[in-house]
Amino acid sequence: MLKYKYASLALLNTVLIIYASSIPDHALLGDDSLTEQIISNLAHIPAYALLTFLWLKTFERKKIVGYLSRVNALILIGLILFAVSDEIHQSFIPGRFASYMDVGLDFLGIFFGLGSFKIFGIFNLF
Repeated sequence: MLKYKYASLALLNTVLIIYASSIPDHALLGDDSLTEQIISNLAHIPAYALLTFLWLKTFERKKIVGYLSRVNALILIGLILFAVSDEIHQSFIPGRFASYMDVGLDFLGIFFGLGSFKIFGIFNLF
């Protein structure tokens, strides 16, 4: 059963990531200092961690054996494809470019999102 509260938050987060990657020439940040570049790059980790957590919570079910592992695998594959396609999308935005480092940071965020999902699931926090 789809959890609509998490689904709407996951969809909103997905749209915000697409929107942020569509802004030309880092106009959101203004001056492109080294500090702002580092913050911008490191923002990939919490953004994708939250995205992963929300999508996993959207399709979480407790009582169906084997269901979680298959659905989780599909969600993780989808998120990896989304991260790669988002970088490709950025290469078409004026002043932006695709970066292997950004994809790596996205993957790190996905890993942390999966970890937080498992930790919160153990302690039934959400």
